[in-house]
Amino acid sequence: MKQCYLLLLLTFLCGSMYAQSAVNPGTRAKAAIQFTKLLNDAAIVYPPQLSYLTESGAKIESSFRISEDGILSVTFRYPVENSFSLYRVTAPVSAMKAVFCDYYLGLEFDGNVVKIEESDKGSRELKESNTLSLFHIAKPGDGPAGEKLKARVEQGLREFRTSY
Repeated sequence: MKQCYLLLLLTFLCGSMYAQSAVNPGTRAKAAIQFTKLLNDAAIVYPPQLSYLTESGAKIESSFRISEDGILSVTFRYPVENSFSLYRVTAPVSAMKAVFCDYYLGLEFDGNVVKIEESDKGSRELKESNTLSLFHIAKPGDGPAGEKLKARVEQGLREFRTSY
């Protein structure tokens, strides 16, 4: 009889430990939404200039999002002369290392896992152009605005990691 109670106790303890360590899908989705909102807000206030071919004035064509399989993505639309160019960036969230801020604010990844796709001027067809270890988000420039934004994104990344 003691062995039966001991077995039940062990089963209960193991089950509750597993339940605490497993991430609730609702919590995971909420963490992704909060983190991508932070990235979208930064890119709207400080649009990045991601290509030497594009002019300033980027607009978000397809907002930052994290897919169910853990891929962070965003598509920007840039004015180019009298037309436009699209620029899409994707990367696995599992490879995120840190936030950086020089003149640009972005995420650093473990290895060249950030996939860059660009369109020709006036086209909506994206073609892979490069892979990098940096994911540019915004262009706050030098100074206190960049440092403040970096601190907010670092805090957001910490919160995202604990819930994702």
